[in-house]
Amino acid sequence: MDKKLVLPGDHLSSAEEAEQGENTYTEKDEIYSAAIGENKSSPGHAEVNSRGRNLKTPEVGSSVYCLIVKTTPNKAIAGCMTIEEAQGEGRGLEIDAVLPVTAIRSDYVRDVRDEVKIGDIIKAKIQKVNRSGFDISIRDADCGVVCAFCPRCRNRMDLKEIFICSCGWKERRKLPRQESKRE
Repeated sequence: MDKKLVLPGDHLSSAEEAEQGENTYTEKDEIYSAAIGENKSSPGHAEVNSRGRNLKTPEVGSSVYCLIVKTTPNKAIAGCMTIEEAQGEGRGLEIDAVLPVTAIRSDYVRDVRDEVKIGDIIKAKIQKVNRSGFDISIRDADCGVVCAFCPRCRNRMDLKEIFICSCGWKERRKLPRQESKRE
């Protein structure tokens, strides 16, 4: 088999024919290279061998920070990155993920928009990886909205017991449990 150099964005396979491996990403059910390197794809598996750092796709249970970009009553769509990447400790891929209404709390949630809003930054965990993408969850106690913006004036809201804006607007959101209170 000849060594074939691939560049970021080069098509490797369809998602129906192969599983996504290291240094790859999926877009519209197609698998592409995410790094410069040698194409190490084999039947049923698409992978790029890069001599530099490997780009890792988040796995089930990985913690991620997400920006909510769209909401409906049943789900929210978010762009996510791993916590390690956000802290500058790794290199990963930005992924699009779905937050279903059933993955917010263990009790009843009438509408996703009661718990998260467009523009919120949330801490979540990867719940499921499937061919259509990633599902995230904020059910865990340490997951929830970590930064919110006012729907009236778009200023960053302060977190007390609830989110409060300087313009006086107040809102409740699904909050992560505080590890320790600072005084």
